[in-house]
Amino acid sequence: MSGLRITYSLADQSFAKTKSIGIFNLSLGLAREFQLRPEVERLDVLTNSTLIDLIPTAANTGIYNHDVALKGQLGRMKWDQWDVYAAARRRDNEWLFLPKGFASFVHKPPVKLASCVADTIHDFYHVHHPKAVSRLEARYFQRSLRATIKRSAVIFTISEFTRDEVLRVADKLGMKPPPVIHAGIGFQDAAGEWCTNKAGVVVLAGRFPHKLTARMVEWLDRWQRKTKFGEPIDWIGALPDGINLPNHANWRMNPRLSEAEYRAKIAEARALVFASEYEGFGMPPVEATIAGTVPVYSSIPATGEIMGNSGVSFSNEDYASFAESLSRSLEIKSEEIIEWKRELLARHDWQRVTDRIISGLTGK
Repeated sequence: MSGLRITYSLADQSFAKTKSIGIFNLSLGLAREFQLRPEVERLDVLTNSTLIDLIPTAANTGIYNHDVALKGQLGRMKWDQWDVYAAARRRDNEWLFLPKGFASFVHKPPVKLASCVADTIHDFYHVHHPKAVSRLEARYFQRSLRATIKRSAVIFTISEFTRDEVLRVADKLGMKPPPVIHAGIGFQDAAGEWCTNKAGVVVLAGRFPHKLTARMVEWLDRWQRKTKFGEPIDWIGALPDGINLPNHANWRMNPRLSEAEYRAKIAEARALVFASEYEGFGMPPVEATIAGTVPVYSSIPATGEIMGNSGVSFSNEDYASFAESLSRSLEIKSEEIIEWKRELLARHDWQRVTDRIISGLTGK
């Protein structure tokens, strides 16, 4: 019996342009896992010049370069709506796998379509932040999600929360969805030993309103003034328009870092602050724990599901909850972090993730 033959689309992703480092890493990780699986007879990866060196060579793998999706918004739309399906038709495999889940609403897929949906954040923004993105962008991704539900033979999600969200949106749209399977995301143990001279706090910032960056600036300022915390507080990312950091000597603003620099910053810190009002998964708290850093994160459905009893959560609506959690994080011993790490690595295991996906593709 022949194995799975999959065309896998990475061409619309790049580290420099992605809005989600988590989905970027998931997409690369799953491609590598497919290469290792005996059930996958053929894996044809549609990539671009920024990623082509990140895909290992393997006997079952073909690598095909497509740079059109990197050529601005029009190039991305052309790829989504036409070119990815044309490329899948040329490869003539049974499956086209879209790890970002944005199906064409112009054409039907030429082969069976498998989509990984990370979240339904555009539906969330439509309800809670309708003016935060342009009407054109909102409409585009709403139609893409509708097409994903309508055209996919199977949908995979990265959390049970997102699975429920996809089913909720399908019901709201009056659509009958295909099988929706919670696959998850896998993680690998951090290489080498933990940093032994940890210091400071890392705070992840973002321009989008669901990242609550303005609130974190206010709350960290209050906490700093009360505790007189003197270690570095490194902000990573970007601040919303009109928001500036207070003039504390130990506060530093870092723009988007390389993957290696980003991971080094987290590994060197005592705590990571991850605030959000909506996530499909929320990878940074898991990554911080694996690096030996205490995650301090918003208590929302996705992070509650993903983290279980690991890390320290806080209420987005309560400064006192945040301040208590951040202060407590600095007192946690390495022995407790080690137990959290073991539990999270066991829960978010790449082999189990890939098992669920292959089972969904084969129907077994």
